[in-house]
Amino acid sequence: MSIQIGDISSINNIISSSNKSKNESGQLFEDIYKAAIGLIDDTNQLQKESEQVTTDFATGKTDNFVDVLVASEKASVALQYTVTLRDKLLDAYNEIMRMQV
Repeated sequence: MSIQIGDISSINNIISSSNKSKNESGQLFEDIYKAAIGLIDDTNQLQKESEQVTTDFATGKTDNFVDVLVASEKASVALQYTVTLRDKLLDAYNEIMRMQV
């Protein structure tokens, strides 16, 4: 399983359609949450695939070093994106919490 551009843009599409009523805002949060969980699952899967390819290379089951590098880089980019997304969501949450009502 790999992260597709559509998976990443789905989060952006959900966020961009945020002009909704209070009842729909709960649904918006749920949609963002589900998309983020899906992204985390995809990142975890890429990390596992990278680990498996690396193990296969180390044990001699495969001799294709390029596959090891590609899998490792995919996992690294996915993790960086996931961490960046988490940081942005935490920043947004903290900003909301600082608002005076």
